[in-house]
Amino acid sequence: MAAPKSAPLTFLITAGPTIEDIDPVRFISNRATGKLGAALARAAHHEGHQVILIHGPVHESVLEPLRNLKRTTLVAVRSASQMHRAVMQHFKQADVVIMNAAVADFTPANASPIKLKKASSALTLRLKPTVDILKALGEAKQNGVPVLIGFALETGKGSTAAARRASRQREALRKLEAKNLDAIVLDTPAAMGSDASTFTVFTRGIARGQNFADLSKQLFAAKLVRLAAQLLKPH
Repeated sequence: MAAPKSAPLTFLITAGPTIEDIDPVRFISNRATGKLGAALARAAHHEGHQVILIHGPVHESVLEPLRNLKRTTLVAVRSASQMHRAVMQHFKQADVVIMNAAVADFTPANASPIKLKKASSALTLRLKPTVDILKALGEAKQNGVPVLIGFALETGKGSTAAARRASRQREALRKLEAKNLDAIVLDTPAAMGSDASTFTVFTRGIARGQNFADLSKQLFAAKLVRLAAQLLKPH
């Protein structure tokens, strides 16, 4: 195996969606596949690092290439609350945390223990916010450790493409500061399930973002892992 590109670190990476149960049959989720999170895990392993991958429900084909990697631990979760518990359990071991998972922002306030039956009247589903894991991690950081990288999947607001692009960037920068992140990756719903996408990385203290246009997730993952290791180095 090639020598590590940097000193071995421990990377905590999250991937995939969460599932929030409405009843034993139905649930709320999203289109995240875990492909980028798995690519990040492979890239970190390739660089010689230890990896803890906490993943929501994803297809076995996404996880299979990781199962025999000696320095990689896979932790399966289902819901946002389970993701929160697992992340907080492991984050003190981590030098770097990359929160790539598409964690649900809301969960049913009261999941039904039995299947809800179809009726002629409308059904009102009451939701409550889930824990903001990224914000909790930002508050738990001590002396800049772990390096914390988040993702902002945004559509943006505005009547023109330029206005929507500017709106997306403003929201990513707001999250970067509000959640005490070291870097944030801006992408769009087009990234979900795709093998390549366009990403913009904003790093704290650097005015302009770095754009990666139409890049495969494998190549982008390698670049992000190396950036994360660099951010940990003393300035």
